[in-house]
Amino acid sequence: MKRLLSALLLVVVLAASASAAGRAPVFTFKPEDGGALTGGFAVSGNTLLFGTETGGMYSLNKRNGSLNWSYRGTNSITGAPVVAGDKVFFTQGDGTVTCLNVSNGSTVWETVPYERENSMIDSGLTAGNGMLFFARSDYKLYAVSQKDGRNLWTYSGSSQGLRTAPAYSDGLVFLGEYDGIFSIIDAKTGKRLNGGGAGGAINTPSVSNGNVYFSSWDGSVNAVKIKGTEPLWNAKIGDPVTTSPVVSNGMIVVGTGRGLAVALNAKDGSIIWRFNTEGGEIAADPVISNGIVYVPSGDGRVYALDASTGRTRYIYSTENGGIAAGILVSDGILYFGNDVIYAYN
Repeated sequence: MKRLLSALLLVVVLAASASAAGRAPVFTFKPEDGGALTGGFAVSGNTLLFGTETGGMYSLNKRNGSLNWSYRGTNSITGAPVVAGDKVFFTQGDGTVTCLNVSNGSTVWETVPYERENSMIDSGLTAGNGMLFFARSDYKLYAVSQKDGRNLWTYSGSSQGLRTAPAYSDGLVFLGEYDGIFSIIDAKTGKRLNGGGAGGAINTPSVSNGNVYFSSWDGSVNAVKIKGTEPLWNAKIGDPVTTSPVVSNGMIVVGTGRGLAVALNAKDGSIIWRFNTEGGEIAADPVISNGIVYVPSGDGRVYALDASTGRTRYIYSTENGGIAAGILVSDGILYFGNDVIYAYN
C-alpha cells in the first residue's frame, strides 16, 4: 500500500512547460504513478501533500520539490488531504478513509466505516474537534474519530445526494446538498439544528466572522449569520456558481461555470468586479493571498488578479490541460497542477 522512495524523484525544472511573466518555476514534479492531481494540496510545516486520480498520496519538500514519501491507495484520492497534528487524513473514491503519519507516510489506520455497497466518496473530508466529516453516495453525512476511524454518527440527507464536502467551525458542521438544501448540524450529535436553501446544488460552504456563506449552481451567493440562522443577503451572479465562496478581508470571490471570477463585498453582497478567464468552467476554488486573487481556469492557466480591481497581474500556465483541482499559496509560493505539479514564487 505504501512505498518509501528516495529523496528525489522526477523533479524537473521545465521553464518551457509553464510561464509567468518570464519566470521559471521553483520546481515541477510529475507523480510517478502517472495520475493527475485530484482534490488539491495541504501543508504541514515544510511538507506539501497531495493526492492523484490513480490513488497516489505524495509528500514533498514544499521549497524544492524533493520527495519525502509516497503512498499507493486502492482508488482515486478524492478532495484535498487534511492535516491535523502529525496526521494526514484523506478519502478514496471507493469509500476508504485513511490516516497516515505526516513525517514518514506510515499507515496509522485505514477503514471503510460502513458497508461498501454504494460507498463512493466524491469530495473529500473536513476535520474538527477530533472528528472527520464527509459525505458519500448513500445520501449520508458521516462523522468518524480521528483517532481510529470509528464511526460516531451519520446524518441522512435528501434523496438527491451529497456531492460536496461539508465545512466545520466551532462545533458545527455546515452542509450543502445537491437539491439545494443547506443545513447546520451539531458536530457532537449529528442532529440538524437549522438551515436554509437555494435553487440549485450547493457548493462547500465557507465560515468567517460568525457568518456562513454558501454558493449555488442556481447562480446565487448567500450570507447567513450563524447565531440565530439570520439571513443577511442574497446575491445573484447570473452564471452557475461552481466554487465555494472564498472569504478574505471583507471580500468574497467565486468562480462560475462560464469562466467568470466574481468578487463581492462580504458585508452586503454587492459586486466589486468581474473577470472573464475565457477558459470555460472554473472548477477549483480561487485563493486570496497578500492582495492577489489567484483564479484557476479550465484553459490550464492561473490568473493572478489585483484583489482591489480585478486587473491581471500575472498569468501562470501549465500548457497541458485545464486545472480542475485546488490550488494553494503557502509562504509566498503558488502551487497548482494537473498531471504535473508546478511551484512558483
